[in-house]
Amino acid sequence: MRYARISIGCLFFLFIGLGLTSVRIDPAAEEWTPLFNKKNLSGWDVKITGYGLNENFGNTFRVEDGILKIGYDKYQKFDDKFGHLYYQQPFSHYKLRAEYRFTGDQLAGGATWNVRNSGIMFHSQSARSLTKDQEFPVSLEVQLL
Repeated sequence: MRYARISIGCLFFLFIGLGLTSVRIDPAAEEWTPLFNKKNLSGWDVKITGYGLNENFGNTFRVEDGILKIGYDKYQKFDDKFGHLYYQQPFSHYKLRAEYRFTGDQLAGGATWNVRNSGIMFHSQSARSLTKDQEFPVSLEVQLL
């Protein structure tokens, strides 16, 4: 009985391994839909804790030289003003490809846990459904550290 369990376990992992190796797709050959136009925030909604929908307090979310930037240079201190940028068109069955980097220093008043901490929220509640003082949406998040 013990050997039967081991054999079944080995076969299970063998089939999983074979399945994963046969599903390789060349990302360059796939058709991608750009979400960012490198000019402005058209197609996006801004939501910052304590502010209404699309009130981009302190120009937190901006486009400079074709790059989407998040800046807190116009804030006196952080005050838990968590900001989120929502793509207006919902998706399902997708892959996301993104480049990111952190620059600058932590803003005064920011918690130690959020130094160089960002993320991409997936399957999130809509920007319109957030309350004015809601800090985070109900979602799944991929941490970018």
